[in-house]
Amino acid sequence: NLTFDVGDNNAGACGLQFYSNNTGAVRDCRFIAGTNSGNVGLDLGHRDMNGPLLVKNCEVVGFRTGIASALAVNSQTFEHISLSGQREVGFNNAGQSISIRGLTSNNSVPAVGTYGRLLLIDSVLTGTGNAQNCPAIVNYNGGRVFLRDVTTTAYRRALADMQTPDFAAAYRIEGEDKPGSLGPSITEYSSHPATSLFDGPPESLRLPVKEVPASPWHDLADWAVVDKFGADPTGNQDSTAAIQKAVDSGARTIFFPGHYRTSKTIAIRKKAERIIGISGWLNYGKSDRPDFRIENGSPEKVFIENFSSLSGGIEIATKRTVVIKSVGAHTIKSKPAAVGGEIFLEDVVTNDLQFNRQSVWGRQLNIENEGTHLTNRDSQVWILGYKTERGGTLVHTLGKGQTELLGGFSYTTTAGKLAPMFVNEGADMWAFFGEICFNGDPYTTLVKETRGKVTKTLLPADGQVTPYSGRAGKGDLQ
Repeated sequence: NLTFDVGDNNAGACGLQFYSNNTGAVRDCRFIAGTNSGNVGLDLGHRDMNGPLLVKNCEVVGFRTGIASALAVNSQTFEHISLSGQREVGFNNAGQSISIRGLTSNNSVPAVGTYGRLLLIDSVLTGTGNAQNCPAIVNYNGGRVFLRDVTTTAYRRALADMQTPDFAAAYRIEGEDKPGSLGPSITEYSSHPATSLFDGPPESLRLPVKEVPASPWHDLADWAVVDKFGADPTGNQDSTAAIQKAVDSGARTIFFPGHYRTSKTIAIRKKAERIIGISGWLNYGKSDRPDFRIENGSPEKVFIENFSSLSGGIEIATKRTVVIKSVGAHTIKSKPAAVGGEIFLEDVVTNDLQFNRQSVWGRQLNIENEGTHLTNRDSQVWILGYKTERGGTLVHTLGKGQTELLGGFSYTTTAGKLAPMFVNEGADMWAFFGEICFNGDPYTTLVKETRGKVTKTLLPADGQVTPYSGRAGKGDLQ
């Protein structure tokens, strides 16, 4: 809810240089520059290792470049972004792993220029002025691109998919350099062909997408500040009883203005709807039990927001919809009582996620444990921007599970030989995903997939693996 306005006659100004790791977000902001003023509206490429992070519900008006990202790590995720009136390019990606859903651009210059890894879906790119002389999207210098449901209007072409390092050369290319790139609208396009171990369609799963529910803003009379019930915001004294009293007080928002220590799991129940901190922690470094257990209560939805570290994690023991935003949690695990529920994860860092017969939507999800990172048993799991660290299987999909990974990468820091990157047991999985490894121990097996009694593996030497498509046939699903 901020506006960054650089004014007129300020050609070198940036609206905001933002840097964050693991979790961090820019939400509901505007970046404005006067005519011929401003260099970059939102600058995410000013230093190395920026991300993972989330940018959501933001608008950039003017500037030479609307949004800039650069360098190879650690991935950046965008949703519902509006760009207009840029002088050179709307969004420029110089090497990052970028995932974008819902980009709206009104420009006389290319909406997007990229040479890293770009996933762009559900977007509308409208040309104005001299847009008929340029493409809407420029992929140069060997970048990888996946586009889905991208509509362009009044541009010379939808996509210039090139190998030249010269961004400006895209303006001179005529015709269709790769099949499906001309447009004006692109239903689904990949700069590199999909890899499948068994016969099946290469296209993405197109799992249903739900927007993250809006956080409620209750009247202050409906807030309970845990300190008012005797909780210690320094984290020195046991605050279990005080916090539980605040939760059970009948208030709908439970506010944590500090850091806290507890000796028992706090049950989120009754009328408690929104549990919110200011980037504080609970039980720092201690993961012997869940910090919060979400149980049945009167609100249909429960929101947990803005905690830097829930060291014991979150346990879900209800079918109520659970929304977790800008949270670091040791684990997020579901009990049998959560079967059939919906979970939304936005800007979350955690370890060892396990889902069983649930519907899950993730935006900017970062999992960093060694071993199996995410287990999908009989669930629908949709993720926009998935970043991981360390070794072990990053997604294990089995039963009637369906997993769709739309962008991101593995920052493989240990034990790449530990396990396959993805394991798919008779289920559905599709991924546009990459890997970066600086320690000489990358994944030796990318995919292990089983259909019936047959198991096949995909190795890095087997060729292009972005995207990967693994589909169960009707007989498998039945």
